[in-house]
Amino acid sequence: MSKEELATLVTEMREEFQIPPYYSDAQLSILAQEGECTVGGLNPGCSIIDDLTYRMLLKNYMYYAYHHRVSEFMDNYSSVILTWQMETEVEADGNA
Repeated sequence: MSKEELATLVTEMREEFQIPPYYSDAQLSILAQEGECTVGGLNPGCSIIDDLTYRMLLKNYMYYAYHHRVSEFMDNYSSVILTWQMETEVEADGNA
C-alpha cells in the first residue's frame, strides 16, 4: 500500500468510524498495515483502490483492532472473506 493510499484509508477510517482526535494517525496507520498483512494475506494481489470488498474488510479490521477485538473480526467476517476469496478466484479463472 502506498503512502497516499494509507493516508486516504486513515482519513476514511477516522471519519466513518468517528475515531477521536486523541487517537493519532500514526496509530491508525499501524492498524492499517497490520490489517493489510492479515486481511491482504488471505487474498494476495488485491488492491484497496480497485477492490471495494478488500477496502471494507480492511477498515473493519482496523475498527476491531482499535477495540482490541481482532479475533472477533475473523469470526464475524469469515463468510464475507470466503466469498471475497472465491469471487476473486472466479474472476481470475474467467479471464484466463
